[in-house]
Amino acid sequence: MKLPAIFASPANMRTVLQGTTIFKKGDDSGEMYVVESGEVDILINGKVVETVRAEGFFGEISLIEDSLRTADAVARTDCKLLPVNRHHFLYMVDEIPQFALHVMKGMADRLRRADRRASGEVETED
Repeated sequence: MKLPAIFASPANMRTVLQGTTIFKKGDDSGEMYVVESGEVDILINGKVVETVRAEGFFGEISLIEDSLRTADAVARTDCKLLPVNRHHFLYMVDEIPQFALHVMKGMADRLRRADRRASGEVETED
């Protein structure tokens, strides 16, 4: 996901070491994250349900719903993450329609993969 330069500044980038918990279920939801490099596991009840890789994003649901986190996020590898706070998120949804469509497509892709896992279909790399 490419963000406007004002938000994607290297000064905003966060380096997260492998094994670091980025957030836990029940935490307040101040930001979503774009993965610039590395991998982040999303866990529900201790089980990995998704691995987010470079150019992917996570944490957007709590910004959309203005709710607490529904899962844990843990760095699977050393990562560089770009946080997107609520103000920036709402600005981009309002001003950059392609951003909103990109977020919706990402959420739809995740839901489709979850449906396949629930039905017992073999997972393939998307």
